[in-house]
Amino acid sequence: MKRLILTLFSVMGLALCGIAQTTDNAVLTTPLNRNWYVQTGIDISLQKPYTYEFSDAFKEGFSWGVDVALGRWFTPEIGVRVKFNWENGIPLFGWNKANWLAPFYEPGTNMKRCGYLVGNGDLLFDIHNIFFGYNPDRCWNMQVFPRAGIAFNLGVSKGSPLIGVGIGNVFRVGKKKNAILYADIAYNAVSSGFTGHESTETGTGSGHNAYVDVNFGVQFNLGDVSGFRKVSEADPTETGVEVCRSIWSNWFVQAGLDMTLQFPYGYDYSPVFSKGRSFGLDAAVGKWFSPEIGVRLRANWENGFPLFRNNKLEWIASGESGKSNMDQGGYLAGDLDVLLNIHNLFWTYRPERKWNAIVFARTGLATNFSIDSASPLVGCGCGVTRRLTDRLSIYGDMAYQMITSEFFKGIAMTGMMVSIGHNAYMDFNIGVQWDLGRSKGRFAVRK
Repeated sequence: MKRLILTLFSVMGLALCGIAQTTDNAVLTTPLNRNWYVQTGIDISLQKPYTYEFSDAFKEGFSWGVDVALGRWFTPEIGVRVKFNWENGIPLFGWNKANWLAPFYEPGTNMKRCGYLVGNGDLLFDIHNIFFGYNPDRCWNMQVFPRAGIAFNLGVSKGSPLIGVGIGNVFRVGKKKNAILYADIAYNAVSSGFTGHESTETGTGSGHNAYVDVNFGVQFNLGDVSGFRKVSEADPTETGVEVCRSIWSNWFVQAGLDMTLQFPYGYDYSPVFSKGRSFGLDAAVGKWFSPEIGVRLRANWENGFPLFRNNKLEWIASGESGKSNMDQGGYLAGDLDVLLNIHNLFWTYRPERKWNAIVFARTGLATNFSIDSASPLVGCGCGVTRRLTDRLSIYGDMAYQMITSEFFKGIAMTGMMVSIGHNAYMDFNIGVQWDLGRSKGRFAVRK
């Protein structure tokens, strides 16, 4: 699991650390109703349960499914896609040898129970546009994407958080704007509840259950207008916000304090402040690709900093004493947040605006040092920023994260028998933000 998360953050780092672009590649942002698309196709999935060899996946873990997705490009560099996959439940794609789809080694049972459903959110970084500039006539574009979502296996009535990484490709066929094919491949990690067999229980540590999916199909651009206008080619009278001027523009750093409230499965929440509250430190680095969308990498060290001693913390592994968790370093969470600025999405961008409201989707990894266990997490949150000077702002965030049972080992386990219940925690953050570079966190506006 640790290797997968490192790969996820490496994909993010690769996309953000491209060569600096020149102003020749600057484009104007488009209204919210433009640059949407839908995708539909079929896919192949190869299961890789924990402790099983991937070399046997074609014989034991192979299945077919269908996909549908809705996405939008905010800039030529970055976009977001929501994707749904129904796997192994369509009679047209019968494959009764998928023995590694729970229930294990009961051929055909998973299909009879309608297979499994997956909902993903993909953050797409277009490699061609990041490194070589935007070209509306390019016939092939490649993307890399981190992924987070939820998988529900109807064969065992069990849900699981899902995180992953992938590579995507789109191919323009001819000169028609809607003659587009796509092909993706992704690696997805899930909990042992999804596989539904005792042999796949990972316990604590870095092992995980996973599957690879390969998708191909057709893409349809929505609306009469798609793509972006380069600033150098735009009519002087055209208005808009200039983006993609340089990969080094509009970066920021954050530092602050936080409080978390732990919600292990099966516990009454009323004593959470006495048994599940902890304090910690946060640091983050992020970039706004446009006034609407940005990305943030965040690290949170919780319950291990001596200044914030909390020896009553009983709802964190290990054991019944919160002191044991603190004495062994607490826990460390690394998050990737996709930031959407609500003011700039739905109202006109104004560089002089002081207050901004933000919502975000989150995926990442939390490592509990007291039991040496790493667990994937998915969540969502909201926040505000208030600009104080040209570069300095204060921020406040709150988020809700779902996490697997390995994080709460010995405290609460959903295992493979609990269908909907999950372990989770909330965090509340306050701190300061400093905008880097000559842009000072702002974009140029053509009026």
